[in-house]
Amino acid sequence: MNGSHALTDLEDPLWVKLPTGRYPIYVGYGLLEKPQCFEATLKGKKVFILSHPEIARIYLPSLEKTCYAAGATEVSHALVPSGDYHKTLETAANIWSALLAQGYHRDSVLITLGGGMINDLGGFCAACYLRGIKVIHCPTTLLAQVDAAIGGKTGVNHVLGKNLIGAFHQPQTVVADLSTLSTLPQREFISGLAELIKYGLTLDPPFFNWLESHIIEIMQRQPDALNHAVKQACQLKAAIVASDEKEEGQQRIVLNFGHTVAHALESILDYKQCLHGEAVAIGMIVAIRLSMEHNTVDGQLLERVMSLLKTAGLPTTLPPGITPAEILAKMKYDKKHGATKLNWVLLKALGQAFTTHATASHVIQALTATRVGTP
Repeated sequence: MNGSHALTDLEDPLWVKLPTGRYPIYVGYGLLEKPQCFEATLKGKKVFILSHPEIARIYLPSLEKTCYAAGATEVSHALVPSGDYHKTLETAANIWSALLAQGYHRDSVLITLGGGMINDLGGFCAACYLRGIKVIHCPTTLLAQVDAAIGGKTGVNHVLGKNLIGAFHQPQTVVADLSTLSTLPQREFISGLAELIKYGLTLDPPFFNWLESHIIEIMQRQPDALNHAVKQACQLKAAIVASDEKEEGQQRIVLNFGHTVAHALESILDYKQCLHGEAVAIGMIVAIRLSMEHNTVDGQLLERVMSLLKTAGLPTTLPPGITPAEILAKMKYDKKHGATKLNWVLLKALGQAFTTHATASHVIQALTATRVGTP
């Protein structure tokens, strides 16, 4: 892959700036082989790497070598199976047992090497182990690089819904090595495009316009286009996290656009039939239809978004056999909802999101339209 200085700028990372401190996001090619990205946190520390077997086979040896070069005194690892249905308290307990058995203390560091599931799970394990140890995220999927690895949201799934058990625990560093995307299966890569589109829709109209013009180049994984897209998305999320670290205000919640339906869909399908980005794509269409009910956006925007999603290879209708009633029933467990109202992130206009509540009848109407794919 292209390893030019322009695409791997270690001297000028993006920063997430919080009241309690700041941490860097490195974006570029070949970063898992760069000790400079890790040494500020790893020098003199024991390191525990959490990954998947298929990811570890390709990248773990290189990362272990880099950890030692960055000053780590000891490096071990644990591998967990892929799939969000393994993101459970039982899996977390097994990881904690491994950490305890190997004598990891509070000054140890956990590194996640994988996609959003590993970022969420590893971050949660780090947040709880001995009441909190440091974590570095090395996201290897597009979705994780632009979303899950940034901002400190961690969690595991519950039988009643996705990410219902969790904590906020910010990483020390995020190392987004774009080289890892070269081995990402196409469907997984496409899934990450939904989060890129979400950023443009909710926060940055010029970025949405740019995505419309460059979506084919991104899908071809052209280095310049991919580098720009990931950096822009990371910058947008970093700014939002800085303004509302723990989703206590209205700023950060806009990042949940499309996720109300998405999390319900994933839970109904037991995290096995629908990837996160695919579910988000469907959820965004439902949210735009609800926005149209509020008379804040029109059908022209819906057509633009549907066209972009289809070009990207993402779904725009509900999976066969899923009923609006099923989704509505599952939504009551959504973290954004209050005791009596369904809270939604909708669009005032392209690049402007807001939160409001919607009636069950309007939600059913939007879901039904999305089910049959009517314009």
